[in-house]
Order: sequence, then C-alpha cells, then structure tokens
Amino acid sequence: MTTPVPSSPSLRAWGARGFLAALVLVVCAALPCGPAAAQTSATPLLAAGIAQREQGQLLLSINTLRAARDAAPNQAEALRASAELGASLLQARRLDAAQEALEPAYDFFSGVGRARVAIDLGNLAVLRGGAGTAQRYYTEALRQGGGDAEIRFAVGMNQARMSSAADQPAQFAALASALATEPAGAAKARWQINLAQQLRKSGAGPLAQAHALLADAQRWATQAGPGQGRLQAEAGDGLAQLYEDQSRAAESLVLTRQALATVAAMPAGTADDLAIQLEWRQARLTRTLGRAPESLDAYERAVRRLEALRQDLPIEDEAGVSSFRSTLQPVYLGLVSALLDAADAAPLAQQAAYLRRSIDTVELIRQSELQDYLGDRCEVDAVKGGSATVIPHGTAVLYPVVLADRLELLLETDGGITRVRSPAPAARVAAVATAFAAELREGTPGFMAPARQLYDWVLRPLEPALAQQGVRTLVVAPDGALRLVAIGAFHDGERFAIEKFAFATATGMTMTNTTPPASPTAPMAQAGALLVAGMSEPGPVVDKLSAATVARLLGTDASASPAPQSLVASRSVRSLGLRALPGTRSALSLDAAGRTRALREALALPGVNQELAAIQGTVPGRELLNASFTVDRFRRAAESGDYRIIHVASHGVFGGSADASYILAYDDLLTLDGLQTLLRSDEFRRNPIELLSLSACETAEGDDRSPLGISGAAMKARAKAVMGSLWPVADEAAVPLMAGFYRRLGLGGSERLSKAEALQQAQMALLHNPDYAHPFFWAPFILIGNWL
Repeated sequence: MTTPVPSSPSLRAWGARGFLAALVLVVCAALPCGPAAAQTSATPLLAAGIAQREQGQLLLSINTLRAARDAAPNQAEALRASAELGASLLQARRLDAAQEALEPAYDFFSGVGRARVAIDLGNLAVLRGGAGTAQRYYTEALRQGGGDAEIRFAVGMNQARMSSAADQPAQFAALASALATEPAGAAKARWQINLAQQLRKSGAGPLAQAHALLADAQRWATQAGPGQGRLQAEAGDGLAQLYEDQSRAAESLVLTRQALATVAAMPAGTADDLAIQLEWRQARLTRTLGRAPESLDAYERAVRRLEALRQDLPIEDEAGVSSFRSTLQPVYLGLVSALLDAADAAPLAQQAAYLRRSIDTVELIRQSELQDYLGDRCEVDAVKGGSATVIPHGTAVLYPVVLADRLELLLETDGGITRVRSPAPAARVAAVATAFAAELREGTPGFMAPARQLYDWVLRPLEPALAQQGVRTLVVAPDGALRLVAIGAFHDGERFAIEKFAFATATGMTMTNTTPPASPTAPMAQAGALLVAGMSEPGPVVDKLSAATVARLLGTDASASPAPQSLVASRSVRSLGLRALPGTRSALSLDAAGRTRALREALALPGVNQELAAIQGTVPGRELLNASFTVDRFRRAAESGDYRIIHVASHGVFGGSADASYILAYDDLLTLDGLQTLLRSDEFRRNPIELLSLSACETAEGDDRSPLGISGAAMKARAKAVMGSLWPVADEAAVPLMAGFYRRLGLGGSERLSKAEALQQAQMALLHNPDYAHPFFWAPFILIGNWL
C-alpha cells in the first residue's frame, strides 16, 4: 500500500521566474521555501536542498538532497528526498538521473504526494518529446490530487503550454479567472508571475492582463514584507521586461533598478540567478539610452555573477536550445562589444587594457561554449588554468568576434594586440561561410567567390600587421559559422591563404596546452612512438549503430538527400552519410545476416589499409588493424604510455553535441566520454599525448557546433593537439597527405617542423598536384590545439 506524504514545497510547473528558470522547462512553484518549508520537512538536509534549488544553486541542491536520501530514517523519508532530488536533477536537465530518482517515489506515494511526482515525470516526458506520456502523467496528477489548487494550476499551466496556439488564449484566460478567486498569498503571487510570463512569451493574451497579474503579485509581496523579497523582485523583473518589450527603456530601467535594490537587501546568495537577469537588462537599457559607462559596468557585474553561478546552469533551456546560445553568449558578447566601444572612446594609453579584457572575455565565451557542447562544465574548468600561454615570435593568435553589426578582429602577437574592424554583419558572415563550407564539402567549382569574400573580411585587413610582425603561423579561435570553413582555403585573388601561413585552430588559448616539445630539435614522430589504429572492414560494431545511421547507410532514410553531382559523387569518400549503397533493398526486407553484410559493405574503408601501410613505412609504430582494433586492445595499448602520437583511421562523426559524437572501433562505438574513460590513467595527466589524429572523421554538415567535437576529443583524450577533418575526405587524398605529414614530423635538427608547418607542407603538396588542387582534397584537415 502506498503512503501519502505531506504537502511538498517543491511543486513543479512550466514557466519562468528568474535567470535559471528561464533556462529550464521545469521550475518550482507556489509553495514557500526557506523557514516555512523547513517546518514541513522531516530533516534539515531536505529543507536545505529544497531551498538551495529555489535559490538557483542546483549542484549544491543535488548533493544535499542525495545526502538527505542516504541519511533518511525510513523508506518514506528516503523516497521523499528522492522525489526532491529528481526535481533538482530535472531542473539541471540530467534526465536519466531524474527519472531514476522520481519513478520509485511515484510508485510509493499516493494522493497529493504522487500527484506532485507525476507532474515532474510529465515534464520530463515533455523534455523528451513524449507528449502522450506527459498527458497521461498530468491526468494521473489530477486524479490523485485534483482537490488541491496547486495541483490544478500546475497541470493547467503545463497543459496550456502544450496546447496549440489557437487553444492557448482560452486556456490561459481560464487559469487567470481561477486565480482571481484564490485568496491572496505567496502561492497566488507565484502563479500570477508564472502566468504573466507565459502570456508574454506566447502572445496568447493581452499584455495589459500580464501587467495586471504582475502588479498584483508585486503589491502583495511588498505588503508581505522582507520575507517575500524574491517574489517582489521577480514581479518587478517581469514588469520591467514588459516595458523593455515596448521600447520604453527609461521606465523599464526604473523598474529594473527597483528590483535590483530588493535583491541587494536579501540575504547573500539567495537571488544571484535573478540578479544576473536584472543586471543584463540594466546593461541593455543603459546602452540604448546612450549611457555607455553605466552599460559597461552592468555587463561586467552580470558576467561576474554568471561566472560564479555557471556550474549550476542547465545545458539547455526550456525550448531545447543550448543555454549558451540563448543566454550566456549574448551576455558575454554584450560585454565584448561594450569593452570595444570603451576602447574607441579611451585615450591611446588605455586602449590596450580594454583590448586585453576583450580577449579575456572572448576566452570565457569559448570556455562556456565547449562546456555547453560537452555537457560537462567541470571537464573544461579542469584545464582552464592550463600552461602559461606564450606566443612565440612569428606566430599570431586571431580572435574573429562576430557581432550583430560587424566583425571585430583581435590579433595577438608577442608585440601586443592589434584590433581591426571589418564591416561584415553577423548574418552576412554566417551566410557566406555556410555557402563556402557547402561548396568545399561537395567539391563543386563555385567556391572561389566566397573564398575571396572571406579573405577580404578576415585576413586582408590584417595583412599590414601580419607582415610587420613577421607572422608565419596563424592560430585562429573561430566563432560561429567560421568554424565550418577551412581558413587556409581563403583566397586573396592570387593565392590560397595556406600558401602564406601555416594554420592551426584553438577553441581558446586558455584551453590549449602550449607547452613546447621537450627538445626543440628532436623529431616529433620517431620510430616506436606512434600507435596506429584503423578499421577497413568493420566487425561487431555494425550491431551498435543507431537506427538513424542504419537507415542512412541502407538507403531507407527518405529524408536523406542524394549525393551531389560533384567530386564527392565520383570518389571513394570516407563518410557515414555519403557511402549509402545504391540499390540496396529496404532494411525491412533484409534478414539479420543480409543486414549485417550490407552494413559492413557500406562501412568498409579500403583506403585505410594503404594509409596505415604508408604511415608505417614512414614512421614505424604499433599497428591495430580491423579485428585487432577493439576498444579493449586500444585502451591497453594507449595506456602503456609508450606512444606520444595516436592515429585513428576509422569512421568518426562529430555532431551538435558530445552525445552525437563517436568513433567506430572494430567491435564497439567509442564515444567522447568513452575516450575519456579509456585514457584516464595518471600517466596521461602527467605526460599528455602530443597528437591525436582522426583521419576519417567528419563533422555534421551545416552545424557550426560540430567542430567542437574535435576539440572535445582532444580534451577527453588529454591530448595536446588533435587533427581531424571538417568534411568527408577522399581516400586518394588522405593517404598521401597523412604519409607526408608524418614524414615531415619525422624531421629533426635544423629541418624540424612544427605540427602546423608539417600540415601546411603536406597540404601544399596536394594543392600543387593538378589532380588534387581543389580544396575539397587538401583543405578539410585541421589541426586543433598545440601547434608547436
């Protein structure tokens, strides 16, 4: 028999309140937290964990609630703590862990207690795209606890959010009418704020109604006194947003500053998430009003608060958009733009300091984006301090900063920072870069126009500074769509950029190990120091592929586009997306054995045998080919610590997130997390791999986040540098390029080349061969990380 639980202080419903709540689908609702909540909690740990969640301290809340569950005196209290833990995990978007915590509580409790967990499970189903499952949970919540006003409002709000745009106005109006009959109190004020925000976001009701709801909530919270400071500030935040939406900047600024004053009077740490939202708006409004110094100060306060709270930020917002894209990037870029504007207005002697702070902020942007991609904020923070960045003479680091109205170029050398403004708005840069990437990926002849346009925007304005500093190697930390393109394929009208500079890419210098090789004259690639793994004929891994990948390979994906009539169509291209077998019968008509044979044929990489033989003929090392390239054998070989360079010639795919990125071994998929697990020994921490090469990988077409997967592979493998490819490569190009690259890395003494220089020369060897002069062949290979 299930057991009911007392009324919980953590009823959840869709809606947004404060900065963290704007990032997640699920928020706390209605019932008070803090001292009032503690009276209904069986343990201080449980009350503390709930309060921490209300204050936006998600990691702390999760840890506290786990401790509460473990310390619970009986099953009922343990499962109550588990339900609250599930709510915090859900708000942090750890969906699998949230489900694991919620389901036992759902099975155990009945009545209102079960209804509350049912709402959380319904919201979890929404996040996973299961509308039908969500509705079943919401219906069960009403059946178990429909007599409770909180349950009715939570379910009603969630169901309204799921409804069609045509049905939402009536449903929100019904909720507003029901709210009007409720007695005044914290619960009613909370729902008024949530409903007003939904009306504003959806456009499903008059803004006057949203204004009235927020004003009423603010009046009650103000009269209730200091204990309701957060509700008062949230209502003020909502009102300020309504005025900003109507371009009433001065009035919005007054309301924003009133809310900030309320937050400042609250106990430290109880509303940091809300303060970020308010400071960000203050920065926007003062900029609009022409008060640049105030705007810069507000942006800096917002970023400082963001940095302190970043570990608690969910990876995605309520619409499934990355929190980096929806919130972090706009705040950071706003600060960069404000700093650059301040540099324009500052005396010459002060401009360098503003440019340095601009680059430091760009580094924060790059760190946050890689954290967002990997879904692991701690992993990036672990290398944040890294090695001291020293830029040697002859090398420059370029930060292209894509702003809405312009492209800012920040170039750092051993001689200082140079700034150039390029009149290219973000939308135009993205369009040209995306078109250029498509031309290169497909091997079509129309690449020259965008190649020249991008050169004119990105490199030509810097030519005087590059020449003056004697720059031969250019390390680029690209932004947005510029990550999709090979900068070496930019063209000045006479030559490709690769003919002028050796190129490397860095996600950010604070995430790059810039330690030089132990010996400046010893060859980097020496006999016995190279581990080479490859798969020309797949094994049991074919049974581990996702249904979507199988559908593409067997030609059953109706949405898949045919291969373009280009170089791709006539070459042996290493691609999971372009090697589908023509004429293959539907996978549904194949028996298991036929399906396996078809998959193995589609995944075969005949050029890998030649590639490994060519590399072994240049720099002999240990070889793991086909059946010997299992995940376990690869792990044992890599963990021996005998190899400074690891080369993998097998299918690899880097998608829009770490979860969509993997490498194929003979027997299993090697995910980015799996790569980290395999290479986790202390030896790799003390003595990281010099280079990880992935010669048959590809990034997702058109997704400007997918190249982050190559950077993530380096980080997970604890490699100083990684070489990968931006698009599927042709066998006949990969074999000579890789052999030439390692041959050049094998040079010592005065002839010794850096990794970037070795790649440049190998690419130019292909470029100067008429058969491979198109950048489709030589340009996809990129070096990320340590270029020395």
